[in-house]
This record gives sequence, structure tokens and C-alpha cells, in this order.
Amino acid sequence: MRIFWWTVIFCWAGLLTAQEPGTSYWEQNSAALDMEDDSLFTSFGALDTVVAEYEFFFTAEQHWKSINSQIQFSFLKYLYEKAGVRNLILEGGYSYGFLINRYLETGDKRLLRKVVNDLPVCPDNQMEMFRKVFQFNKGKAPADKIRVSGIDLEHSPELVLQCILAIRPEATPPARLAGMMDRLMELHESPYFDEREVRRYFRKLDKDISRKKSQYASYWGKDFDLLEMIVANTLEGFNFSLIKATIFPKSWQKREERMYKNFLVLQPYFQEGKFYAQFGALHTDIKQSVLWEFPSLAHRLNYFSSSPVENRVLTISRYFERMNDNYARLGESDDFLEMIGSIREAFQENVVLLSMIGQGSPFTEMSQTFQFILYIDPELEEQGCE
Repeated sequence: MRIFWWTVIFCWAGLLTAQEPGTSYWEQNSAALDMEDDSLFTSFGALDTVVAEYEFFFTAEQHWKSINSQIQFSFLKYLYEKAGVRNLILEGGYSYGFLINRYLETGDKRLLRKVVNDLPVCPDNQMEMFRKVFQFNKGKAPADKIRVSGIDLEHSPELVLQCILAIRPEATPPARLAGMMDRLMELHESPYFDEREVRRYFRKLDKDISRKKSQYASYWGKDFDLLEMIVANTLEGFNFSLIKATIFPKSWQKREERMYKNFLVLQPYFQEGKFYAQFGALHTDIKQSVLWEFPSLAHRLNYFSSSPVENRVLTISRYFERMNDNYARLGESDDFLEMIGSIREAFQENVVLLSMIGQGSPFTEMSQTFQFILYIDPELEEQGCE
């Protein structure tokens, strides 16, 4: 179904002036996003005056919705043009991002199909999104191309094997490392993928690296930190599952810690430029996640002194039915309910961008956790994967 995004109900110039008499806050601070034909990004105008202040941009998603990829690509294009974003950060392992970059370099659609099935996304929609990124990058100088990086745990050992082999040094490994390196090739080339055997291999590899750290560091050179990170992410990925995380909430905390550490490790490998990521909503809350008692990824990036983007994280959250209940303790429920109710009536079949930091905003508390919010029409929200 073609979705018509071109209804823009209000002039964004109102954001820069005092609120007109007789108008409500939401009327002055909302616009339907045109994600198909807005080459000048007019409907994104509320962001224009603030993006220069930030280095890392989040949009929040609910997984496995077809609308997610369209939102992701639209914000990626906008932030590329208006904020200098060159790094697309994925809620996936490093191997996922590495192999997506291989696709963006080669256009090998077989590689794209193999890789995309491993994330909490709609595969067909996500493949189409990366095909658009491939076209977007065409003809651009290397420094101007969008590059992809995954900073999550590794959930696909098969992709990890392929990634490690791709970055392995060309030189022959020393004799004490040859056995482990040869076994890596055997596992990857075997026609029978045995995940139990692969798990055993990575546990052995982790121990071997610990025992022979100086030799591995000498052989892998500048990529040794990368190897250690990939192995650690793979082992933690074996132990993480949504069921286990529900029973043992500390699993979520360990995952947030690992993603933040991964971001720090990957600093030398990022493209020169700013960062954009579309993650599940709880990862993107800046000040405090409503359902977590530990710091989210966005919180760590914004508040930890070790973060290269400290105090420069912007989150565009998304509306959930229970959002008002979750944030009721902040004392801004009445204004929030009024705004969402009005938006629901005024916009149909649209994704609406709402500023929480516009002139005269009543959201002094909520805006510390997300500066903007997307309201997605339920008709669009209910569409699952194609």
C-alpha cells in the first residue's frame, strides 16, 4: 500500500517564534514526515536548528515492523545531509556490519541475503534499505560514503567465522597459533555447520588467546583488539537470549555494557563523521530508561566521561501505548496525553515528528530522556514484516 506522507500541517517557522494565541503546544511543534518525495527535507525542519549540537543520533523502534526500515533510511539521508553523519550503527554484531560493508563495496546480493536474516528486522524491508544505501554511496569519494558498524553481541557464529577469516592477517601464523587458525578455516568450509562444535571452538580460542596473548597480538597487529572484541561478543552472544534476559535482568545490563565497550574499541575503525543508530526503544533513553534500573546505551554514550560523544547524544523516541503510564512519575502526563490525543485525531496514515524541546515546552523532565518523539499511525504500526 502506498503511503502518502506529504501532508504537512504546520509551518516550522513557528518553532522559532513565540506560540500564537489560541494554539496548543503540539500544533506549534509537530509535522507529518514526508519520507518519499521531500528532497529538501522540509518536513524534518524542527531538527535543523539543533542537529549541529550533537554527534550521535538515535531513532527508537519496535522490532519486526516494516515501517522501521523506511524511517531508518529517511533519517539516515536527512542526517547525512544536515548533520554530517557518515556512520550507520546497527543493533547487530560486528560481523554483521562488516559483511554489510562488503555488500556496499561489491554489490553482491547473495552476501546481503545471507547477512540480513540475522537481526530483529523485517528481512525484505531491510535488504531494500541497504540496496538504497548502496545506490546512495555510488559515485561518492570514500570519505563521503556511509559505512556500517555493528556494536551488539554476536548472534550468528557462522557470520563470525566468515568475518574473522576476512580480517585475518595474510602472513602465515606462527607454529603455536597455526592449529587454531587452521581449525577456523575447517569450521567455515565444512558443509555441515555444527553450532555445538563452533561453540567449543570459540571457548578454546578465548582460552588460547589468554594463554598466548603476546603472540596473538604480534600476529594480528592493529586488529588484535578487534579479534578480542569479536570473540568476547560471540561468547556473550551464546549466553544471551530474550527468555534468559526476562528471567535474569542482569543479562540486559551486561549487554548494554558490552555494546558501550564495543563502541569504544571501534573508534579507530569508524568513518570520519557523526553517528546514527536505530535501536529498540529502551536502548535509546538518555537520562533513564523507564523499565531499566541500569544505564542504557544512550545514557552511557551521553554521560560517561570515557565516551567520545559525551553530552552530544540526541534521541528521537517513538510512541508506545504504555508510554504515558511509564513516564507518569515525571508529572507531565496531562500535557503528554493531550498532545498524543490531538496528534491521533489530526494525522492519519502518517509518521509524525514531535519536538519535546520546542518553545514553551511543558516537557522539562521527559525531554531529558528524548528530545523528539515519533507518533506512528496505528495502521502503519500494525503492519508486520512483508
